[in-house]
Amino acid sequence: MRRIIIKEGPLVFLRNVLYMEIIASLFFFAISFATDYSHVYGDLGLADYIRFDIFEILIFSIFQLFYISALFLNWYFSHYEIYEKEIIRKTGLLFKKRKSVNLSDVAAVEIHQSPLGRIMNHANIILEHNNGRFTKIKNVSNFDEYVHIIKQMVRSTSGRIPTRDPKVLIKEGEGLFTEFKETLRYDARKGEISKDVEKMVVKTIVGFLNANGGTLIIGVSDSGKVMGLESDYKTLPKKDKDGFENHVSMLVKTMIGLAFAKYVGVSFEEIENQEICLVTVNEGHKPAYLKNGDNKEDFYVRVGNSTQPYSMSEATEYIKSKWG
Repeated sequence: MRRIIIKEGPLVFLRNVLYMEIIASLFFFAISFATDYSHVYGDLGLADYIRFDIFEILIFSIFQLFYISALFLNWYFSHYEIYEKEIIRKTGLLFKKRKSVNLSDVAAVEIHQSPLGRIMNHANIILEHNNGRFTKIKNVSNFDEYVHIIKQMVRSTSGRIPTRDPKVLIKEGEGLFTEFKETLRYDARKGEISKDVEKMVVKTIVGFLNANGGTLIIGVSDSGKVMGLESDYKTLPKKDKDGFENHVSMLVKTMIGLAFAKYVGVSFEEIENQEICLVTVNEGHKPAYLKNGDNKEDFYVRVGNSTQPYSMSEATEYIKSKWG
């Protein structure tokens, strides 16, 4: 059975040490008011061997050494094991604990980077479950690789790409797995239907297909403002979400290819009394290209929070490394 181990980074250990330092300082500060320990120390006759102030430093140092060692061993022997259908968290050295997460219950897989995490190229991997609970794998290096693996396993277990509440996606903004488009085909500045606007939408879908999948939200501006789909509805023969979905499907089939239609799902949500469209894209089984009217094909990949064009040499190297 395939097993992949994820180890939380050293920042987790350092954070635990910091928390324990604060707790220990508050504890020793509080008990210092209980009695005059110097007199108790003198009554024990220990002052003849070692001064009380040196004894205090010694005791606190031993205490620090003990709990820092305990925290280090707990961090060192704790890890996550990823299997085909579950993720298991194992913790502890003497008193071992085991907590299992069923991948079929995972509704979303996201990443979050702190400013320090961006410097170290580390991130937290956040698993959102169907019951609303979260599992956080903190301070992970090579997080993109692990997120890709987890999403693939979630997909193979449940048959779907994990997605999150669209309100949460909009609040968090565009990223590696999320893109906003204000419209599907209506150019608000020109006040007309635009093939270029359609091309930008399909380009994003191609980028997701060639990367690790993602969610395209139509009806939301780049800044996260909900605009709705009414301007697009008015341009369609069937002026509702059925007509909208049919047009998205048609664009995928004609501009990417029928073989990729099974990787693209369309759903609708209502936010702020406005309908928006979620185009959920799974990772493709082979390279996807955007077909232009001049019989040329362009290759795009989702990189960071944007969709990037690849040159012929870059595409060849990328395809070789990803699909062999």
